[in-house]
Amino acid sequence: MRRIVVLALVATLALGILGFAQQVGTKDHPIYMLFPPSTNGAVAQDYGAQIAEDLFNRTGLFIKPVLEADYTAMIEAFAASDGDTLGVPTTNMYLNIFDRTKGNVTPRLAAVRYGNSYYFSSIYYWRNSGIKSLKDLAGKTWIYNDPGSTSGYVLPTLLWKKLGLTFDENHIVESGGHVNSLVALLNHQGDFCTAYGSPPVPPAGCSLQWKYGDDPEMWLWDRYNNKLYRDGLRGKCYDLRESAFKTYGEDTVLSEIGVLATIGPVPNDCIAFGPNFPKDLQDKLVAAIEAQFKDAKIKALWSDPQFYQWTGTAEINDAYYDGYRGLLGVPIPKR
Repeated sequence: MRRIVVLALVATLALGILGFAQQVGTKDHPIYMLFPPSTNGAVAQDYGAQIAEDLFNRTGLFIKPVLEADYTAMIEAFAASDGDTLGVPTTNMYLNIFDRTKGNVTPRLAAVRYGNSYYFSSIYYWRNSGIKSLKDLAGKTWIYNDPGSTSGYVLPTLLWKKLGLTFDENHIVESGGHVNSLVALLNHQGDFCTAYGSPPVPPAGCSLQWKYGDDPEMWLWDRYNNKLYRDGLRGKCYDLRESAFKTYGEDTVLSEIGVLATIGPVPNDCIAFGPNFPKDLQDKLVAAIEAQFKDAKIKALWSDPQFYQWTGTAEINDAYYDGYRGLLGVPIPKR
């Protein structure tokens, strides 16, 4: 009799635990989808809500989109989660989450932008500023988005140390977002800004492909004649400057703001799942996100330059970040 009672108690506890696990993704216990404030905050909030609603329609899982206040807040939210959080961490953010959770985080999808699963940091400057080389940045005012940003701050800081450049508080503008950095530069709040960069795309009929190390303004800026290539010869710009085309005009932005240098390359940001997120729900959401990129309406949200400019995804695991760890001098985890 005692054995039957014990078995019944174990079964009840098991059902209770199972019942709790099944509650993740319900209205009472939604899945939190975290978005970094690396682009236009209002757009990120709006698009994040639409993406979350579409994921609910595809999976039946309740998703609560959260635009984090800053990079540190997103790292802490990931680290404090338990089985109910995924998000879109940047490269450096992911490594911080990995450290904070002692490796209890699972990257599943990398961003692909126009065929590339990597990006880099670009140094954007006024072409008429007199800046001709990296050494000319000394004494200038630097604009960046956030100290937690891979392309906006971490990679440039490594370069400054290598070059012996320093910027005091009177020569720094912290903008809060990549797009904000470009707007601040266009408004002459500083002399140059650092933010994400993306390869240019060649004009129609050109069989060449850009590779890292090539001129970041190939097919855009004629360096010999110091002017934009004319229509027909000009390729497509998909770096940070594209975010200002609608407001300021493509020709104006490209004519006035150039790319001095790039730093990288580094792996793209990703879709990652926080500690103890159930594998079956991960698989369900990964499949749904991949399906979103086959839906023109939702893909347009992901690929908007005011959002995260993802044009596709690639399946990854933690080893995807080992090259970046090597760049930073961070040990590669044992697996």
